[in-house]
Amino acid sequence: MAVTVTAAPTMASRRPWPRIITIIVLAAYLTLAIAGIFVQDQSNVADVTNTLQQPSAEHLLGTDGEGRDVLTRVAVGAGISIMLAAISVVLGSVGGLIVALACGLGARWLDRVLMAPMNAVLAFPQLLLTMAIAIALGTGLQSAVIGIVVTIIPVFAVTLRGEALRSRSEAFVEAAITIGLPRWRIALRHVVPYLGTTMTIQVAANFGNAVITLAALSYIGVGARPPTAEWGAMINDGLQHAVSGQWWVGVAPGLALLGLVIAVNILTDQIRARRSADA
Repeated sequence: MAVTVTAAPTMASRRPWPRIITIIVLAAYLTLAIAGIFVQDQSNVADVTNTLQQPSAEHLLGTDGEGRDVLTRVAVGAGISIMLAAISVVLGSVGGLIVALACGLGARWLDRVLMAPMNAVLAFPQLLLTMAIAIALGTGLQSAVIGIVVTIIPVFAVTLRGEALRSRSEAFVEAAITIGLPRWRIALRHVVPYLGTTMTIQVAANFGNAVITLAALSYIGVGARPPTAEWGAMINDGLQHAVSGQWWVGVAPGLALLGLVIAVNILTDQIRARRSADA
């Protein structure tokens, strides 16, 4: 008599609710960011007769020191944070992927030449190096993005390099090399899909880091310039009002930042757990 053995369900399959809730939260942030596009012009409209109003039916999250609606500015800030973090991670991941492919499929001397500056960058604290680059280029969101990209590229390069080197021992890559396919074609057709899962995890993880770094740079005055509605700058602005009891000015963008980062980190852990379960 044949015996059928059924694999026990994994933790991810038994409890899908965390994944569903995470997706709903991220979708809500994306909706908030899209809504911010339509109210962007209103985010900087000051009303000196309506300053520091508590949350009410008219202003759900109150107003700031210049009478601007905090909810409107939080929505605009969501768009800025998500868009710039996405741009930074995309550019950083592409740059790191190119370096990793060159190291994995190129000559040994090329691997040593390319990885030396990557390791040198990783030797510095990421936030401090990003801040130094942003200051050197001149304060502003564009400089902040460039600084984040420069520090993200080595993270992707080092992580993906190991996978790219490992892919050379795979049968399908060895067969492609044997029949004389160009290295660029091998990279695009075989190695890049091989790196897909690792790259997805790194994109998710570094997106959260990019959001925090962007907010931190704006908080210390290196990123967004007033009156841009960026979360870090709004938190900094809210500190001067927190002492006198107007807590909502800084708490609202702070909670928005915290919620987004936590949701992204949970999603990253879920992707990593799914990969471990499939392995």
